[in-house]
Amino acid sequence: MLTISNNSTDGSDIYPEHLLSFEALEQHITGQLETLSATEKGDRFAHFVMRLVPQTEAGPNFEPPELNEKKAADEGVDLIAKSKDGSSALYIQSRLRIDRAEGIDGIISKFQAYTASRRSTLVREQYSFLDMEGPPHFMIVTLSPLAGILRRYDTKEFASKSFYRQLTAEKRISFVDGPIIWSIMRAAYLKLHQPPTNLELSLETPVINKDNIFLGVISSEELQRLYKQFNDALFFENVRDFLGVIRGEERTGRTTPNEQIVKTLTTEPDKMLERNNGIVFRADTVSVDDDRRKLSLTKGSIINGCQTTMCLVNFAQKVSYVQVKIIEKPSADSWDIATAANRQNPVSEIDLLLAPALRPQLAKRAAHRLGVQLQDGEKSVFQIIDQLYDQTVVYDETRILFIGLFSRSPNNVFNTNYTELMWDIIDRFTKGDPFGTKIYETLFSLQGAAGEGVEIAATTYTNPAYSSFFQRFYKSPTFAYQCFVAILALCGALNIDISKREPDTDKEFERMKGLLDSAQTLLDGRKARYLRFHTLAVKVWMQNMVPLGADEAEIQRDMNRLSKRVHFNNLFRLLAMESDLDEALKREEEEFNRRSGTVVQTD
Repeated sequence: MLTISNNSTDGSDIYPEHLLSFEALEQHITGQLETLSATEKGDRFAHFVMRLVPQTEAGPNFEPPELNEKKAADEGVDLIAKSKDGSSALYIQSRLRIDRAEGIDGIISKFQAYTASRRSTLVREQYSFLDMEGPPHFMIVTLSPLAGILRRYDTKEFASKSFYRQLTAEKRISFVDGPIIWSIMRAAYLKLHQPPTNLELSLETPVINKDNIFLGVISSEELQRLYKQFNDALFFENVRDFLGVIRGEERTGRTTPNEQIVKTLTTEPDKMLERNNGIVFRADTVSVDDDRRKLSLTKGSIINGCQTTMCLVNFAQKVSYVQVKIIEKPSADSWDIATAANRQNPVSEIDLLLAPALRPQLAKRAAHRLGVQLQDGEKSVFQIIDQLYDQTVVYDETRILFIGLFSRSPNNVFNTNYTELMWDIIDRFTKGDPFGTKIYETLFSLQGAAGEGVEIAATTYTNPAYSSFFQRFYKSPTFAYQCFVAILALCGALNIDISKREPDTDKEFERMKGLLDSAQTLLDGRKARYLRFHTLAVKVWMQNMVPLGADEAEIQRDMNRLSKRVHFNNLFRLLAMESDLDEALKREEEEFNRRSGTVVQTD
């Protein structure tokens, strides 16, 4: 069994009061909504559900949901999410309260009607079934406990029961009720805090010990208890988060490792031990008790095996076993282990090598340390889930900005080639600041300022003669274009061409330290200057994406290729010219107004 040293068994010194029990959560949410009208309550809960769904069991298989624009027509679908492989969609009904089996059937009936209307429509809407190969999935989210209501629903006949049976048989419907929301919120709270410092593992066999290596067998029940206690904080040193089961690779006809694990768990759970490679913990110290079955770990974390662990947590119905390895080694020296071990699911070389300095868990921790955090457990569950959602969304942008800043050229945001990264410089920063607080502070500030810059650009460059060419800049899911322009604007505002790298490592390290310090000063105190350069940088980049005589289709087709090939130092020079012209025009205008007696407000 897993325990936390010096912590209460009910979690009272881990969680805020409103997360100690489902009843406390229910009372808390009710109190948060009590001053709102019925419509406002429904809208607020729907917004909460929009942020909650990515944390559910089905969520990782779908893009973050969006509110249904036709919600007012009461079609029974409040939110819509497209599957990550583009083959299907998830239709979600958010209902604050459901108190009868008839309420379930009413929602199922609307799902059925919504399905029929979508199949018959001739309009190719964004989430229309006509654009997708697979059948849709459905989800009902409510604060009410549904266990008893669903049992009653199963025993009675209703108008939409046959449709419900079909969805159930095809595993295309899921229910997220109050107790599940409570569990998700506890996990969300822990995701925003530091990893466990002390934990205990109970093994099925006496541990085998050789030097600093401990080998044994652990049960699925033990891992489920472990995850229930620590949730995703358990994977603080893992290279990535859980990938889910339904992945795009499956559409090639090949099954993924996670799918194979689930198949074994559900069809031959007794074969799990012989088929699976197991999981790996790292700990600063490991202590073994007298019967050699219980191990105490300090600063313990799973560094390899997140996928196996989560499959066991989510899908093991019968007790299964996997081998476990615990490596007693200081965390600062553990990344060679993680790099060598992460081979079961494909991990890009760049993410493995960047893991000591850049990974989702470290970004969340840095955000916590920099003030993007919960304060004394006082924030509401709505704020907790918003915070978790926002951090999840921006990590991809954080990663790309990091790659652009620490590559020989920022153009590597489009290639993400690990050979282009300046590993000596990254290692120097990591050793001087193991948690990356300084770098993340600048990355987060740059993200925020660049986001404002993108909004300004969207309202500045609006002429229909060219604006439609560049919609990808505003909507690209990879963030590469926006990150490239963000770095160009930063260099322009600081008058530092980051692509002019010093051949001497010491000099380049000092130059990058100075750049980060100057960037933070700029973004904290002179953001208006950055935003001016961002607007000009967007213009310079756009101009380089429009070859002479190219039509709109060619521009959109070649935008990525041209962005990869454009010389950053040439863009930097063009941006300097634009800035000089902009300053000269401002001075000329001010001088003209001075002579004419006109008073003009300037920044």
